[in-house]
Amino acid sequence: MSADTWTIDSIAHALPSAELRQNFLREVHLTPRSELDAVLERWEQVAIRWTEEEAPRIERARTHYAEHGTLPPEYEGEPVEEAQRNFEAWRTRMREQKGSSAA
Repeated sequence: MSADTWTIDSIAHALPSAELRQNFLREVHLTPRSELDAVLERWEQVAIRWTEEEAPRIERARTHYAEHGTLPPEYEGEPVEEAQRNFEAWRTRMREQKGSSAA
């Protein structure tokens, strides 16, 4: 998404969790007008990084885990148990968020 097409709504929807979206919206609503452009630029960069880098990386790891039952080889540098715990915690949070949004 180019810089001209980002809106408050599109930034909020690009953020990966309800907590981040709420933090973003709270900050936008409480920031003085003179500082709003800087706040929006910072959050836009968060949204861009998430959509272009982090989300695809996590999706690749999730797909690999679903197919093989292990994390991808690129995660071998990390202690395997810690990486798997982190992945499981992330997967649990995503499932909980899906469940709470379905209600």
